[in-house]
Amino acid sequence: MSERIEKLILRWRKLQGEKSQWHAHWDDLARVMLPRRLGFATTTVDGERRDSDIFDGTPMQAARSLANAIGGIVRPEGLPKIEMKAEDENLNDIDENKDWLEDAGEKLKNGFNNPHARFRQASGEVDQDLVVFGTAVMFVSEAPKNNRLLFQSMHLKDATPFFGEAGAPEGMFLKRRLTARQMESRFGRDKLSERTRDRAEKSPDDKIDVLHAVIPRNESKPKALLARNLPIADLWIEIEAQHELSVGGFHEFPFVVPRWDTSSGEDYGRSPGMIALPDADTLQAMGETILIAGQRAADPPLFAPNDGSFDAVNSFPGGLSYYDVETAVAVRGNPFFPLETGTNLPVSRDMQQDTRLQIMAAFFKNVLNLPVEGPQMTATEVNQRKEEFIRELGPIFGRLETDYTAPMVERAFMIMLRAGAFKPIPEGLQGQNIRFEYDSPVKKIRQQIEAASTRLWVQEMLTIGQVRQETVDLVNFDEYGRFTAEAVGVPRKIVNGKDQVQQIREIRQQAMQEQQQAMALREGLDIAKMGVETADKAGLIQRPEGAKAA
Repeated sequence: MSERIEKLILRWRKLQGEKSQWHAHWDDLARVMLPRRLGFATTTVDGERRDSDIFDGTPMQAARSLANAIGGIVRPEGLPKIEMKAEDENLNDIDENKDWLEDAGEKLKNGFNNPHARFRQASGEVDQDLVVFGTAVMFVSEAPKNNRLLFQSMHLKDATPFFGEAGAPEGMFLKRRLTARQMESRFGRDKLSERTRDRAEKSPDDKIDVLHAVIPRNESKPKALLARNLPIADLWIEIEAQHELSVGGFHEFPFVVPRWDTSSGEDYGRSPGMIALPDADTLQAMGETILIAGQRAADPPLFAPNDGSFDAVNSFPGGLSYYDVETAVAVRGNPFFPLETGTNLPVSRDMQQDTRLQIMAAFFKNVLNLPVEGPQMTATEVNQRKEEFIRELGPIFGRLETDYTAPMVERAFMIMLRAGAFKPIPEGLQGQNIRFEYDSPVKKIRQQIEAASTRLWVQEMLTIGQVRQETVDLVNFDEYGRFTAEAVGVPRKIVNGKDQVQQIREIRQQAMQEQQQAMALREGLDIAKMGVETADKAGLIQRPEGAKAA
């Protein structure tokens, strides 16, 4: 047991040492863009002010703006907009299946929206870490004793993920600092090391370093019922005492590790903040210089005559420098005069503004404000604008959907499924694979472009059909209607499924057949009546004496 724990601690220290190469870089980023995350390579104290060296808040504002934009685009209304479908498309239009998928999607959304799940808070922190550092960590779990989802953002300085050959995260080491009292409450007194039990009695608020290791388990069992046999091992270890506190497991890897962009050979992501960092540092220096220059212009340093005191020139704002009386006679004017420094504030402000624009561009401010529609624009021009928007943002948010939204939603769905949060699965969906589709403005714009092109094609087929009718047979109007409904965002419950459509058509067909039969019967009766009248007029019908024609 102790040998296995020792190996885990050594592995963690090795991975942490490799990660430490990033710490200085991340601290540089945090200093000018996200001061609350300082502490990678520097020592910080909780509650201290961390923005005292900031002279221009543009980098922080630009990072916050992009983080908010990510939330708005990836998660409209602050929550993942999820549509669940079966991989077999034929199953999605069966009414029973469609109702279950819609109900499950709504319950999953409510699980995210539960205030106690803290999804909005955690996702906001993750978004900011992502745009500044290029890598972020979120823990998706089930809250103990409450049977609900729980989302937590992890500080990158404490989290050490490792990745598989394909580049996906497969394990995580987390360093936690817990008080002896917290450890006793969480793990139980009997699970603590002898040293920690003693500290829990004498100094319960002393903090102890604990290693939380979440790693693949080689000896897992299929369909395991016990946590210690699940595919992902969950280990808690006292680092100093090398003592195992707890052994558990997860069905799936519980951490989401989105990365903005990756370079070949690097595990951690690169970010827009890294592109903006040189300009951000320059902007702070410029801000300090311009601030001093402005103060010097408003409160200039002065020269004053004084034979009894001489010193170096004090050029700071409000500074006072002395010179001898003979010099005062030579200047022949006011003996008190300001120091001329040649300050050119307008040029300095122009340079500062240019640097700010560079930082904004690094955080995609110019792209996010790109108009996708405008007055007096043709349909072709509107589509061109939308295509430009997608070219700029589509690849970025496509990566975020794959590395961020998808694993988070799939993990949450599996937690709720095991907890029995959904209705019984219809027989037609049992054993079938479910896929999740995520709504976003980028996806909607792409669908609108496709719908516009499809609409033009259908109109062209209908026009040609006026001359050559069989051309219209190329158009599948049912699928066209479903496609355009999805493109404009019509709720699925509004669109009838294939079963309902078939039922409506059968009822309509039956009614038409009954109507045709009634008309045929009526026409037959009319013909018979006309035949009788004709025969009667021709004297072909023999009647008893005294009888009259009807």
